[in-house]
Amino acid sequence: MAEVEGCNIPENLYYWIEKHVWVKSEETVVLIGLSDVAQSLAGKIIVVNLKATGKTLARGKSGGTLESGKWVGSIPTPVAGEVIEVNQAVKANPGLVNDDPYGQGWLLKIKPSNWEEDKILLATGEKGVQSYREKLQQDGIKCAQ
Repeated sequence: MAEVEGCNIPENLYYWIEKHVWVKSEETVVLIGLSDVAQSLAGKIIVVNLKATGKTLARGKSGGTLESGKWVGSIPTPVAGEVIEVNQAVKANPGLVNDDPYGQGWLLKIKPSNWEEDKILLATGEKGVQSYREKLQQDGIKCAQ
């Protein structure tokens, strides 16, 4: 896992850097969550509302909303597909997004409609970490320690 401006950025994930969301491919499905950067910017997350299973989402559309003490916002979906599972643990304990954004804090499990096409638009690996570094430096973003 790389550390950039105090933010953890795992190299094995795909990122929609501008939206601060990640995707992890697991054979025929993908997990989606907020990056460490997003949870740091949002502050303590107090409410998580996610789209229902069976819902089909277009890339860029909302997969749900998050609320913190200083922010309410949409969770953009980095891939198109059908929601096959929502993380009930996060709905019951929203702080998991802050405590473990890449593990227990995942948000949605989606069966992508065209993963091969969507993943081309995302950053991953060392190049993804470098792109994220450039974005954070350009925007003056640092994660709270």
